[in-house]
Amino acid sequence: MKVCHFCGNKNLRKAQVQYTYRYNDNFLIVNDVPCEQCEFCGEQYFKGSVLKQIEKEFFSIYSHGKKVKKELIVPVEQFSEIHSSNN
Repeated sequence: MKVCHFCGNKNLRKAQVQYTYRYNDNFLIVNDVPCEQCEFCGEQYFKGSVLKQIEKEFFSIYSHGKKVKKELIVPVEQFSEIHSSNN
C-alpha cells in the first residue's frame, strides 16, 4: 500500500498536473504530467522516467534550440522590495 510521505494519508490517486522544471534561472512548465497525488494534502509523486523525460526536453529547448509550443513572460520581484513599498 502506498502512503503519502508528507502527511501519512493512504489515499493516493492518479492525476495529471502542471510541473515546473527549473535549472539555474531557466524554467520549463509542462502540462498534463502523470503522477500520483495525495487526496488529503496534494503532495505529488512522479515516476523517475517521467522526470527524466522532462529534463531531457528542458535541455533540448535550452541547449539545442528546440521550438516550444508557447512562451510566457513572468514578472519577478524581491519580497523585501514589495514588502517595504506597502508600508
